[in-house]
Amino acid sequence: MIISVAHSKGGVGKSTLAVNIAQVMGADILDLDLQRSSLFWNRTRGAGGYKGLNVHTPNDIDEAKKIMNEYKTNGLLVTDCGGFDSESNRVALNRSIIITPVSPSNIELYGLQNFIQTLKKASELMEREIIANVVINNADVRSQGAIADVKEFVLANNKHLKLLDTVIHCRSDFKWSFGEGLSVVESNSKSKAAEEITTLVSEIKNKFNIV
Repeated sequence: MIISVAHSKGGVGKSTLAVNIAQVMGADILDLDLQRSSLFWNRTRGAGGYKGLNVHTPNDIDEAKKIMNEYKTNGLLVTDCGGFDSESNRVALNRSIIITPVSPSNIELYGLQNFIQTLKKASELMEREIIANVVINNADVRSQGAIADVKEFVLANNKHLKLLDTVIHCRSDFKWSFGEGLSVVESNSKSKAAEEITTLVSEIKNKFNIV
């Protein structure tokens, strides 16, 4: 099975969510981000004495397709899609469960509008509706109005978007643990950040029947 953390906009926290989800679920990673953020995170793990995850870094679209085909029926793969529209990313959208992080702000909603167009194009090519599961990410506890706006937008665009219940808040633990090559669960299993990631993983497992 493949889970793709995807959005056509950069800077929404895709890599941070991808590595945290992968580590907690015991999954491998397919790094399609041009910055190779997941790969560098994994190398930091090794340098710190932690067991690395299996991170794939394909050189071209054919290699990416081959890797994804291997996980369609065997194993669990988390794809870290870059903040851009590409053939590799569209292939990932077509073949996976899509998790799309969105920060609660009006600017981020414009980016989500653009991503809907990508989902529409992919749906037309595949001749089926492709849906992204939106997780509110980097939320400020004081921004309840902005969070409500994101929820309303997702509900109004339910042909291609579904809202996950879990909300991931902006916490320093995410930045610190990423810089150390760790998930927030590894760095502090009792933190609020670890609780939120664990809740998100449980929601994904229950929603998509992942054992």
